[in-house]
Amino acid sequence: MNRCSHELREPRRAVTAVIARVMALAALLLSGCASLPGDVERVASAALPASVQTTIGRVAAASAPLPPASGFRLMHSGPLALDARLELIERAERSLDVQYYHIQNDATGRRFMRGLRDAAVRGVRVRLLIDDLYTAGEDELLLGLLAHGNAEVRLFNPFAARGIGLISRFAASLHEFDRVQRRMHNKLFIADGALAIAGGRNIGDEYYWQSQTSVFFDLDVLLAGPVVDEMAGLFDRYWNSPHAYPAQALLRSGLAPPALRERFVVLAGDAVAPRLALPEVD
Repeated sequence: MNRCSHELREPRRAVTAVIARVMALAALLLSGCASLPGDVERVASAALPASVQTTIGRVAAASAPLPPASGFRLMHSGPLALDARLELIERAERSLDVQYYHIQNDATGRRFMRGLRDAAVRGVRVRLLIDDLYTAGEDELLLGLLAHGNAEVRLFNPFAARGIGLISRFAASLHEFDRVQRRMHNKLFIADGALAIAGGRNIGDEYYWQSQTSVFFDLDVLLAGPVVDEMAGLFDRYWNSPHAYPAQALLRSGLAPPALRERFVVLAGDAVAPRLALPEVD
């Protein structure tokens, strides 16, 4: 019995060794031909200041303490944290600056992306900065957002190899592993330069208690006052960084803008964001 088990293990080891060699060779070949574009045009931009001409600006001005103090409210509830983001997206009139490590391709992520699309359509300037680690397979969704106008998307510290899965991305980046292992974990959301949400939540079902299988308990804070200006400045530093690449410089699709807009509707779905009453004074 022992001899038989030993004889069975030997072929497995041989097959494993062959697979390892093939993967190493593939990674070597991929790493030799994948590189980021060197002539990328980045148009610098800055956060728009808060204004009492907007609904969110008036709410922030009425709710925040007198300067130089800032106001904040902790949000431990997942559903409340989601509704707050969706409501701010819907109420935004001038700008949305959005920075996340991960926007999942699930019901929550698609609802969030659809909200950004709707904001851009009604004339809100949308700047979406997302880490490139989990963007594989999302080219048409991101390009579809861009195709609506008023929206910009940048990928932070992107992988040179596109159109492949996460493991293959790392395999193709062995020659620059020190670079690609540095990821952007920031999670920041600023509406009309007046109200901001920061904390530990990415955009996905588990973070907002929408999943039937798992729940992440985390914490966000809703902020108003001078601290929002400081956070907007931090967003601008990342947005204008040489490590942030415009999505259109990296992502590819054979579809023209009208077709991309139609494709976005298919990919993002038709989920309607729930409304959360936003009083004039908190």
